[in-house]
Amino acid sequence: MKNRFNLFDIPIDTDKKDVMITKIESFLEGSKKHQICTVNSEFIIFSQKDDIFKKILLNSSLNLADGFGVMWASKFIDLKINNSGLAKIILVIIYWLVYIIRIPFTPSFFKHPIQERITGSDFIWDIAHIAAKNHSRIFLLGGAPTIAERTALILQTKIPNLHVSGVHSGNPSQTEEIIEAINKSKASILMVAYGMPKQEYWIYNNLNRTNCKIAIGVGGTFDFIAGTRRRAPKWMQKTGLEWLYRLIKEPRRIIRQLSIPHLMIKVLKYKINEK
Repeated sequence: MKNRFNLFDIPIDTDKKDVMITKIESFLEGSKKHQICTVNSEFIIFSQKDDIFKKILLNSSLNLADGFGVMWASKFIDLKINNSGLAKIILVIIYWLVYIIRIPFTPSFFKHPIQERITGSDFIWDIAHIAAKNHSRIFLLGGAPTIAERTALILQTKIPNLHVSGVHSGNPSQTEEIIEAINKSKASILMVAYGMPKQEYWIYNNLNRTNCKIAIGVGGTFDFIAGTRRRAPKWMQKTGLEWLYRLIKEPRRIIRQLSIPHLMIKVLKYKINEK
């Protein structure tokens, strides 16, 4: 039985990372194909207007809570308010503001119902360790030219016995060539860095054509590993402010980052109208 919390009809896995790691190992032992998604606020908002993307999230084997906004929203929706009428509206607004204020000061408060934030940028290392332990091969797809190669070199340097059996920086228009390369590599795990939602679409449409058992979209993670982009300081990651760091570094992300306040307002409206 999966431990999941439904956030606007999108199931989010609530277990800690060690449980997720055990699940990944079981996926490698089985014969089925598994798509893993790293869900943040942008995923939730986009899924409300794109039926295909929503279908992907509904059918994925794991939906990891990548963004702190997802944890915040789940915590607030899980809040029980027994009042009705105007009193309820006032209480909901007060709690909503308090919950927002608490984000950077008491991040551990939001570890329920989702127990842990699991970012794709961190989980790629866990998957790589699993692959090395189980003698499974990995294929890296996407990223700017040479980035996947540099990522493969760093992963294999830092993780003994890891075998990255193939890389390809091609875009989705080269799908046939990519499928052939993946299958020749005999990889069991596929990591795709096309960015959301392209990587999720590509995996959903093509995983069954490959020999891989597991595929995960990793966004800009190759850039972080290769060193072409820097992640936020640890304290910002832990206090739910990583989005702010990325926005400062990349102001063009402003449209994407609007998904965070969008989700917060959506949660507020939902809670006010909740029966």
